[in-house]
Amino acid sequence: MAFEDLVHVLDQNRIAAIVTRRADGTRVATPVAAMVVDSVPYLRSGFGSSSWWYRRAVSGRDVEFLLADGIVAERDRSAALALQAEPVRLERVAVDDPIQRAVDAVLEAKYSDEPGSIATMESRAAKECTLRVVAP
Repeated sequence: MAFEDLVHVLDQNRIAAIVTRRADGTRVATPVAAMVVDSVPYLRSGFGSSSWWYRRAVSGRDVEFLLADGIVAERDRSAALALQAEPVRLERVAVDDPIQRAVDAVLEAKYSDEPGSIATMESRAAKECTLRVVAP
């Protein structure tokens, strides 16, 4: 599969599954929300920089996304690791970058039935942890 396939998966599914690595190399699948703006995927850590998946994602270790509905990572993280994954790179997005407004708009449309989640994901702490997903 190609990176474009991953973009489609992230755009079409409510939940994505990011695969990060612990310091010992162990892979960990975590369900996350992803927003796609103009064919570019973005992530936010709703709980800011204290989230373990976020800390691992920005640590410099390898990062992947499952090429499947991320709900599997909610139900069975170990089983999720057996699915096909696409390697990616992550770039931090400045809190004052104009793309943040577009990410907010996609977030509000995609998760309109979860107002509490939207409020959390639009907090300053979450915006400070916005990541752009790019091909390796």
